[in-house]
Amino acid sequence: MKELQAAVRHMAAGLDGVTANDLVAFDPQDGARPYLGVQDGIIHWVVEERGQLLHHQSTDDLDEALHWVALKATRSMAARWELRQRDRFPADRDTRIGRLAKQVDLLRRLDARWAEQFRTGIPTQCPGVRLEDVAAHPLT
Repeated sequence: MKELQAAVRHMAAGLDGVTANDLVAFDPQDGARPYLGVQDGIIHWVVEERGQLLHHQSTDDLDEALHWVALKATRSMAARWELRQRDRFPADRDTRIGRLAKQVDLLRRLDARWAEQFRTGIPTQCPGVRLEDVAAHPLT
């Protein structure tokens, strides 16, 4: 568990502005906040709310678990960023475009493979969002 915690802290150091709430917890949480646990060398990602298990996945690959953490952290950070930028664009603009562009940018800072995997999944995960719009969205 200490190795996992250290790896998450090291990864988070590459993200300016990351908060504890952007990251996962390391002990059981309620309220649908993901937490990581390690049992017999297997890393478990668990999401519970009101005592109900909402999601569970596991891996023995530290890189895969860090990818999960990176996706959660960058999603949260990108959503905050997009909210602060919203007044720069027409009211009818699809706000997902900015959020997704920022998430790709943040993931790229951590691992180019993670960023590319996320970027190529956008059309499936977000129907109607064009990759060229995401790529062209200003980040400054």
